[in-house]
Amino acid sequence: MTALPADLLSRPAAQSVRLIAQGLLETAAEGARRVDDPKDAEALHDFRVALRRLRTTLRAYRAELKDSVRPKLYRRLGDVADETNRVRDAEVALEWLRPLKAQLTVRERVGLRWLIEHIDSRRTKRMEHDLVEARRAFRGLERKLRKGLGIYRQSLQPDDAGSDRPFAAVTHGIVVAQAQQLDQVLAAVSAPDDAEAHRARIAAKRLRYLLEPLAELVPATAGIVERLRALQDQLGELHDVLELERAIRAGVESVAAERAMRLFDVAISDHATPEEVRVARRRDPKPGLVVVARRLRSRRATLFATLQEGGLKTAGTWQREIEAALTPLGESPPAPIPIPVPLSLSRRRARRERPA
Repeated sequence: MTALPADLLSRPAAQSVRLIAQGLLETAAEGARRVDDPKDAEALHDFRVALRRLRTTLRAYRAELKDSVRPKLYRRLGDVADETNRVRDAEVALEWLRPLKAQLTVRERVGLRWLIEHIDSRRTKRMEHDLVEARRAFRGLERKLRKGLGIYRQSLQPDDAGSDRPFAAVTHGIVVAQAQQLDQVLAAVSAPDDAEAHRARIAAKRLRYLLEPLAELVPATAGIVERLRALQDQLGELHDVLELERAIRAGVESVAAERAMRLFDVAISDHATPEEVRVARRRDPKPGLVVVARRLRSRRATLFATLQEGGLKTAGTWQREIEAALTPLGESPPAPIPIPVPLSLSRRRARRERPA
């Protein structure tokens, strides 16, 4: 990201936010260009992170960017991010599954191999389409955002001084509000598969992204950023395990149908030998899928226990820590404006598809 000016905190908020957003947009554009290189293993991840940082900034500072970023642009950035979700989820699942081969019996590997091939096949089919669509859509958004973020209008009306408040005061209120939301959703998490656990992951991520531009200017926030990263990683792995569990549940039906058809074909064949029938019966992926599912369930329990011992105990403390860390920003901010709880992907899709 482009280096930010040393006086970022004292500049008008509308100007400082645009400088931050421009830097994030440049990082996202560079990531999009790298995605074209098949040898760049980190390109997709970096592009996705840059998109999330940019969306978080545009979302949090909507009032300061109202003359530059229309709500439609923000929603379309979300659509671009959604296009990359399937590819990312598949890659994470494959990274988790492949090392299991050495730990399973020959019989259990049948199911593991089926699952890996099933996920990898879907990933391969979707990758080119999804990434092409994501890059194409992002290029159009990039042009519009560059144009909009390059315009900064300063009010000359004495009764509109609020638009020229320093960035320090504005960001103080916004960051405290995000910390307040994180406290609320963490306190509501009571089970590993709670929707609140997913919301807590997003809230922690967004709070971290809002703090990152301040880390050098307000040193007290640097340690908080690292702790948020650790919390986000724990919640993120829990989310990935749950997603893979769902994929296995969905795959069980496919396995049953495929195996039934394979056994039927062997049974009605005029040339099938008894050995071929026995081999077809032995090639049942279900035992392997059960073993993998049990390992996932065990990992899920371990992750949640770790969260209960550490991350979930921080509920109720983030707002206080943020307020203390941001004390150097000066003036006491107004009461934080609650930031809307993020919509799930399914709810976002339903909203977009709702008739006008």
